Amino acid sequence: MKTNCTIVPGPQRLTMDHPSSTRMEIRQRFCEVSPVRWLLLVSVWLLIGGCHDDFLDRPPEDTITLDNFYTTDDQVRAASIILYGKPWFDFNNKASWIIGDAMAGNHWTNDRELGAQFFVFGVNGDNERLSEAWSSLWGVVGSANAVMTNVPQRSTADVSPDAIKQVVAEARFMRAAAYFYLVRLWGPVPIIENNDRQIDRPLVPRHRIEDVYQFIIRDLVEAAQCLPISYPASYPSLEAGRITAWSAKAMLAKVYLTRAGVGDDQQGGSRRPADLDSARVLAHEIITQSGLSLVPNYQDLFQVAYENNEESLFAFQWTSCQEWGTQNTHQAYFAPDGAIAGVGDGWGGYNGPTIDLQNAYEEGDLRKDVTIMTNGTYYPQLIQRSGGYTYVVDPNDEDGENATFAAVKKYVIGSAGDNQVPVCFMSTPLNTYVQRLADVYLIYAEAILGNQARTSDADALDAINRIRTRAGLSPLASFTLDDVLHERRVEFAYEADYWYDIVRMHYFNPSKAIQMISEQERGIRIFGAEGEWVVSSQHFVPTQEDFTLPYPSGEVEQNPKLREDPVKYDFR
Repeated sequence: MKTNCTIVPGPQRLTMDHPSSTRMEIRQRFCEVSPVRWLLLVSVWLLIGGCHDDFLDRPPEDTITLDNFYTTDDQVRAASIILYGKPWFDFNNKASWIIGDAMAGNHWTNDRELGAQFFVFGVNGDNERLSEAWSSLWGVVGSANAVMTNVPQRSTADVSPDAIKQVVAEARFMRAAAYFYLVRLWGPVPIIENNDRQIDRPLVPRHRIEDVYQFIIRDLVEAAQCLPISYPASYPSLEAGRITAWSAKAMLAKVYLTRAGVGDDQQGGSRRPADLDSARVLAHEIITQSGLSLVPNYQDLFQVAYENNEESLFAFQWTSCQEWGTQNTHQAYFAPDGAIAGVGDGWGGYNGPTIDLQNAYEEGDLRKDVTIMTNGTYYPQLIQRSGGYTYVVDPNDEDGENATFAAVKKYVIGSAGDNQVPVCFMSTPLNTYVQRLADVYLIYAEAILGNQARTSDADALDAINRIRTRAGLSPLASFTLDDVLHERRVEFAYEADYWYDIVRMHYFNPSKAIQMISEQERGIRIFGAEGEWVVSSQHFVPTQEDFTLPYPSGEVEQNPKLREDPVKYDFR
């Protein structure tokens, strides 16, 4: 697919002839529109006034016109900063890890608020987390569309074409990332390229899964060709954590690997060789040419001091102790003890890693204690003022302090004093990884393996063994797809990724995906009749329908086309 990165202004947006009344007009229309249409309108609001003042030094609202909104390259570059955080917040807050880890069998919960329906495959259209995921991802799509429309139209001649090209490419990447989640979670979904076209046509049909993937690939190809491979040191404050061409290529490699199994002709347990080859070529290019490298110490990946490191390809960017929706809340839900942060949260004392995930770690795996807390594990970096923190399960507590005798460590960073950065109630600044270089190595290994039962290919072994070596494990002499999936599970546990590995398997080998889940131990430890702790075993066998989520009930009511068969998308 070719592109010259020429940025063509889109169709006319909402009128800006009376800018002082624009927000009022949008707010008045909120109650008259369907949820999807509301999200598209709110994305315009985000571009008009949703950014913090420190994100964008811009003219006063009453002087906003089509001709003078963006007058410098820095203003244009600042326009896309919001795409890295706030639109993703409701997805990141709970839904991402509830789906990516609880539904996948990594995280145990019986708390409705924290994903019990997902854990037992009983999600219905009224589930709040379901609606949050849906609305947040569509908010990203709408915000990205607004950037792609507004920036080219509202930039003066003083703004360089390169700055516009970069920001539009970032928006394309974000739209593709949101759609990649949407299609893997819901299957056929509407394709919306331009917000304004939906103002008068709020009822949008679902589009075929294969078309959604083609749409994602189109966006990522253009983003890869238009984004820089690195950023000049002359404006580091604006560029820390920004995606690059390598980010787009990494996401594209994962999309090809996933799409390789899409289609009725792939249901026999094999994947499309052309897509596997595309994933392999892209991953090889990143590994050999990007200059990126694995962070030597796995633990460092999850410390504030190492944010936006040489392994990070795409991460949600957060701040702390500021406006709600700009922070990472994971510590609040994961930390098993309120003393860890000392700010009044820390509710992870009952929910925690499944017994199955605990058993997945090999002896000596350095990732285990970084990811989960088990009885007796000592963390000198937590509660430093008191000499550190040791996670202890009381065997005499008949109530079961923690149902699985474990807690989550990843994304639990401690107090402000432990990190020398602000930490507040339900708020840390630690970025959330979406993709890092370790993923690319494992994509490369899996793509080389392809449809073979086992491989001892030297390049594939080098890739998977780099991940194992960092984890302190012995290298493999050959490996299977099960080995890759195992490695992915323990490498990215609590990075909300494992469910999508299972979905990728389900595309081309549904029975294998069902088997993977049905064999998981999702039970808890209980106080037995003989006065000892025993495992109360529990297993779930999902149906084929459980591999896609229901559409939110309110959305279906507003857009009945979601009940209709998906249609072909007109790429013209």
